[in-house]
Amino acid sequence: MEGQGFTWPDYSSESNLYSLSCGLASFFDVKRQCIGRQLELTGKRLVLIYLDALSWDLFSEANVRLSGKVMKATTVFPSTTAAALSTLMTAQAPGEHGLVGYTVFNKRLGGVINGIKYSYMGESGSGTIDYVSLGSAFPVRPWLKETSAKVLALMSGSAASGELTKTYLNSRPEEGLTKIKAHSSSFEMLAALREALEGDPYDMIYVYHDNPDHIGHGYGFNSEHRDLILEEVRVVLNHINKLAEKYRDKYTFLLLSDHGQVTVDKVYLFNNDEELLNKLEVPPYGDSRAVWFRTRENVRDLLRDRYSLEVMSKQEVVESGILGRVSDFVVNNVLGDYLGVAKSPTAKYHYTYRGEDDPALRLRGNHSGMTPEEMYIPIVVWS
Repeated sequence: MEGQGFTWPDYSSESNLYSLSCGLASFFDVKRQCIGRQLELTGKRLVLIYLDALSWDLFSEANVRLSGKVMKATTVFPSTTAAALSTLMTAQAPGEHGLVGYTVFNKRLGGVINGIKYSYMGESGSGTIDYVSLGSAFPVRPWLKETSAKVLALMSGSAASGELTKTYLNSRPEEGLTKIKAHSSSFEMLAALREALEGDPYDMIYVYHDNPDHIGHGYGFNSEHRDLILEEVRVVLNHINKLAEKYRDKYTFLLLSDHGQVTVDKVYLFNNDEELLNKLEVPPYGDSRAVWFRTRENVRDLLRDRYSLEVMSKQEVVESGILGRVSDFVVNNVLGDYLGVAKSPTAKYHYTYRGEDDPALRLRGNHSGMTPEEMYIPIVVWS
C-alpha cells in the first residue's frame, strides 16, 4: 500500500496504543509477551482517561498548554474503537485478539457479529451471544481480569451498559472490584472525577468520554460545528491538567485516544452489487473504511477498479505487520481473504442488514482507515 499517503501503525514503537497497553499491563504486574518497546509508567495508582475520537490534529488545534509529557502516537489498525479498546484492555495486538472491525466474521460462531454489541448482524438488541461461546471464539485476554485492582469507571450511560464494559471491566476474579458510575455530560464526568480523587484511593480510575466521537459521527469534524467540538475539548483538557497537577503525588495520570475521524461525502453500498456478493461466502464485514472480504474467488481487480480500494490478500496483511503479531487462530477463523482500505479520505463502504433505515448510512464522520487524521492520536502522561 505504498504511495497512498497512509500512516502505518508501528507496534514496536513506544508511541503506539499497543505499546501503551503493554505498559498498562506491566503497571499492574500482568505479564505479556509484547513486541518492541512499551510505554513505561511509574507510581502506585493510575487515572486512565480515554477520550474517544480525539485525533492528534483536533488535540493540536485545541492548543491547550499541558504540564504532562505529550507524545504524538499512532493507534492500531483498523483505527476503530472495537480494535483499539480491545488492544488497550488486553495488551494484545488486533491480530491476536481478533476484533478487527465493528463487524467481525468468526468461523466458530458461524457468521458475522457486531464487535461491540456481541450479537449477530441483523439481530436487534445486544449480548445475544453467550460469553462461553464468545470466550472460545475470540482469544481475548483482558489484563485487568488477572488482577485484584480496585477500579472506578466513569463513563456514559450507553458505554456503562455495553458488552465491551462487561468483558473488560466487570469480568473480574472477585465481585465488586469494579464500580461503574455513569455520566451524561463532560461537566458531570469532571465533577465525578474530582470527587473520586478527593476520596479513598482506587488502584485505577478509568474515565471513558465519547462526546467527540458522537459529535463527529453526527456532524463531521470538518463541519461548521468543529468550533463546538474544540470548545469542549479545551474545557476537558484544561480541567484534567489542573486535576493532574493537584493529585500527581497520589495518582499517575494517563490520557489517550483511540482514533480520529474523516468527514465523508461518498457512500459505496455493497448491497447493490450482485456480481460481488455472488463471489463472497459471507457479506462484507469490518468497518466503514477498512473492509474484509471472505471470497469464493479472486476479487482483487473488482475491488480496485469498481470501488477504488487499496487491496491486500490475507497473506499480504499478515506479512505487512499492519495488525501486529497475528495468531494462527485469527488467520483461520477471523480474517477475510482480502482486505480493502479506503484510498479516498472522503469515502465509506457499507453493507446494510437493515435497508435504507440503517443509521450507519447517515454517519458523516467515519474512521478505521489509514489517513493521518484517523491514525494519529495524542498520549499524555503526568507522573
